Amino acid sequence: MFTETDVCVSWGATLDGPELYAATQLLDAGERRRAGALRDAGAHRRFVTAHAMLRVLVGRQIDVDPRLLTFTPLGAYGKPELVYSPHRLHVNLASAAERVVCAVTEHGPVGVDVESHSVIADANRFGELDRILLTSAERRQLTETGDRVSSLTRWWVRKEAVLKASGEGLTVEPTTLQMSAPHEAPRLLAWQGRPVPALWMSDLDVGAGYEAAVVVVT
Repeated sequence: MFTETDVCVSWGATLDGPELYAATQLLDAGERRRAGALRDAGAHRRFVTAHAMLRVLVGRQIDVDPRLLTFTPLGAYGKPELVYSPHRLHVNLASAAERVVCAVTEHGPVGVDVESHSVIADANRFGELDRILLTSAERRQLTETGDRVSSLTRWWVRKEAVLKASGEGLTVEPTTLQMSAPHEAPRLLAWQGRPVPALWMSDLDVGAGYEAAVVVVT
C-alpha cells in the first residue's frame, strides 16, 4: 500500500538576499539563464528557491551533490525529469506567492501544487472562477461551504496536482475532473472521457493562507 513515507515533500518560504544568492549557486547554467530572464522579482525568487530546493531534496535522496544533478523538461508542459540513470526518481515542483513546494518519489509520476488564498480571491473577484474550475456537482457543493475562497483554492491545487502528475497540466480543462469535497479526503471521483487512474493523493499543510496537494500515479 502506498503511504506518505513513499513520497518525500519539502516546502518553504521563498528566499531573498544572501540566501537567494547561495541558492543560485546550486543551479546549472540553463537554470540560471532561465532565472535571469525573469524580470519580475517575485517570479525570480520563486524559480531559484524551488529549483534549489528540488536539487537539495533529490541530492539527499540519492546521496549526490545537488550541483551535479541534471534535469530535463518533458513534454509540452515541461515537467522536470532527473537525468541520472542509476535512479528512477519522479520529481515535481510548484510555487505561489511566498511558498515553494517540491516532491520526489520512486513509485510513479508525481504532481504537486500550491496556491495562495489571496490569488484565488483576486481571480474570483467577479465570481466566475467556479465555472472555469468546477463541475456542476462541485458548484452545488460550493454553495454549502462556509469559506468559498479556501474551498476553491483546495479544489484548484488538487486538480492541478492531478494534471501535473499526468504530465498534461492545464492543457486539460479542470472541469473534466470531479473531485471529492474540500472538507473530505482528496479523491478523484471521475474524469470525463477517460477512466479514473490509480492515484495516491494528500493535502499538504504549508501554512496559513495557502493550500497545497500532492498526487502520485500508482
